[in-house]
Amino acid sequence: MTGELSRKKPIVNIVWFKKDLRSSDHKPLSEAASNEYPVLPLYVFEPDYWEQKDTSQRHWEFTKQSLESLRQDLGVLGQALVFLQGNILEVFDQLLKTFEINAIYAHQETGNAWTYARDISVRSWARLRGIKLIEYQNNTIIRGLTNRDIWSTERDNFLSKPTLKKPYIRPIDAELSEISTKMKFKGSTVLKNKQIGGSENGWRYLESFLEGRGNHYRVEMSSPLLAERACSRISPYLAYGNLSVREIFQFLHENHPKIKQMSPSIKSFKSRLAWKDHFSQKLEDDFSIETTCLHKSFENLRPLVPDHILLSAWENGETGFPFLDACMRYLRATGWINFRMRAMLMSFASYHLWLDWRASGQILAKFFTDYDPGIHWPQVQMQSGTTGINTVRMYNPIKQGIDQDPNATFIRKWVPELDHLSTAEIHKVGTENFNAVNFETHYPRPVVDLAKAGREAREKVWAVRRLHGFKSQAKQIVKKHGSRQNRSKDFVNDRLEIKPKARVNIQKSFEF
Repeated sequence: MTGELSRKKPIVNIVWFKKDLRSSDHKPLSEAASNEYPVLPLYVFEPDYWEQKDTSQRHWEFTKQSLESLRQDLGVLGQALVFLQGNILEVFDQLLKTFEINAIYAHQETGNAWTYARDISVRSWARLRGIKLIEYQNNTIIRGLTNRDIWSTERDNFLSKPTLKKPYIRPIDAELSEISTKMKFKGSTVLKNKQIGGSENGWRYLESFLEGRGNHYRVEMSSPLLAERACSRISPYLAYGNLSVREIFQFLHENHPKIKQMSPSIKSFKSRLAWKDHFSQKLEDDFSIETTCLHKSFENLRPLVPDHILLSAWENGETGFPFLDACMRYLRATGWINFRMRAMLMSFASYHLWLDWRASGQILAKFFTDYDPGIHWPQVQMQSGTTGINTVRMYNPIKQGIDQDPNATFIRKWVPELDHLSTAEIHKVGTENFNAVNFETHYPRPVVDLAKAGREAREKVWAVRRLHGFKSQAKQIVKKHGSRQNRSKDFVNDRLEIKPKARVNIQKSFEF
């Protein structure tokens, strides 16, 4: 009898971390730690996931940094993070050889198609083995939402509930392997001025934003010259769950000394947080948004196999339109660019280059360190005109360059091939008025006639929008996915733009 007891496997609760890499305001961790069983905090590096076309090394680097920070945090609480590699079902099977699993606690994940299928397989695995898999709402995203009219109210209610404190964790006897992988990522690039993952770094960005960087957020968010410093820069920390939306929301309401004087910018910032949740709820309600046009009338409008010459020129910042290429090169080098420029990059690919949004969307996903499928794919479709309910918005890269980079400072830095030209000449590159005789450079000629390509794209899109039955389907999309105003009136477009005027020495680095 004594021998049998000594061989009995220890009972544990597993907290399965995915894109919720924090220890505070973490419902699965709090619940798992609240009963009598020890907790095994687990992250699994899944090679099949990291081979998906929308993943990249920059995503893994940020994840790795976040995991190292989380391991340290959890260690202080009682049990450090356990890092394993392999197929998730095989990993759970291996753990069953060592432990008796009381329950697996996790957040619901609004991810890509691969993680959606993976989560279904884990539920099936747990059910067949009689193991409880308990999944909790992730931030304000509601699984199984049946009525979009109530979502904004439910969001407000969730944000008003107290945040969850870091719990004490009963430790287990588990080996801690190094957080690393031998996997080779395709097309990996070294990032400049990259942001470092981890909750502590996320809070530092938010605090410095509130202490001065964000004073002019509302008016400076549109220019890549100003946005790098004026924006909060917490997007990757939200994407990987280093911070929760509720933590941020309540932090803004704790009478931070700078809040009142930043009122217009704070209002805009809160609005962006609300829109983030709105788009994520769209993908949660319809995971096919990643792969299928929201309005089905747009399917097959563009060639499913994209023109690889145009796609490559766009991907590498070699389109012959200086401001657009500068933005793409900046994004490739840093992993971030402001929202307006993201919209321009996507819009240009979809309209002027007439590329299918699925191909260009995957490329941008790899480049964005803060890639969040819930925001990304609804936005990709919105900027490509395939939702059927949004304005057909085409960005002219030449006009955007004049408006947002009047002195060509940004262009000169990221497209040095044009540095010998005057500012006026730089802004004429790609127009009919540019004198190509003086164009002695390795910089490519424009890949399309801007005006002609834009005109043809608009005609094709509107031909679809005029089809019989188009509006009735659009009404159904609005009913399911359209935004509704909340009590705080967060769902507004309140961006107040200013255009950079004079030459100024813009501080680009952070002081922490």
